Amino acid sequence: VNMWNDLDNARPEAKKRLSAMADCSPDEIALNRNSSEGLCTAIFGIPLKAGDEVLLSDWDYASMVAAWDQRRQRDGVALASVSFDLMDADDVIVEAYAKAISPRTKVMHLTHMVHYTGRVLPVERLCALAKKHGIITVVDAAQSFAHIPFSFRKIDCDFLAVSLHKWLCAPIGTGMLIVRSSRIDET
Repeated sequence: VNMWNDLDNARPEAKKRLSAMADCSPDEIALNRNSSEGLCTAIFGIPLKAGDEVLLSDWDYASMVAAWDQRRQRDGVALASVSFDLMDADDVIVEAYAKAISPRTKVMHLTHMVHYTGRVLPVERLCALAKKHGIITVVDAAQSFAHIPFSFRKIDCDFLAVSLHKWLCAPIGTGMLIVRSSRIDET
């Protein structure tokens, strides 16, 4: 038996255990190298056309903003910035996103926990707002998974990515992308 057989055989059990922690189906999980890879899978896989708008904030991870900028350059996707202060109340943050939504808004990229301050943003409320407007949600949960109480079902987003090496202390180069089952065939 070699290492690759062992790893391949362990994958279903790993997905089962991770799905219990994340409150999702094992079939909604794709194992990968980290949250950046998972988020980029969503960013470059969501079907968007020129003029479709993506909402980002000043607090999103710079590498993910750069990935969305690649979509802007390649596909003509429009990027709009939502501004708020990290000390703002949740209601103020939700209102900032609500005001930024336009008829062209197709995606909201959301950070669950800001990587350099630990501020937890109201992603559940933001995902509910997006759903009300038919907007796809992509959640960066690199800092929150296994660090704070967490439920994919409760957050109710379309795509969510985590780095397993952070709070689970899994080996470097392990991550997870969770894709709502109804979105799997779209990307």
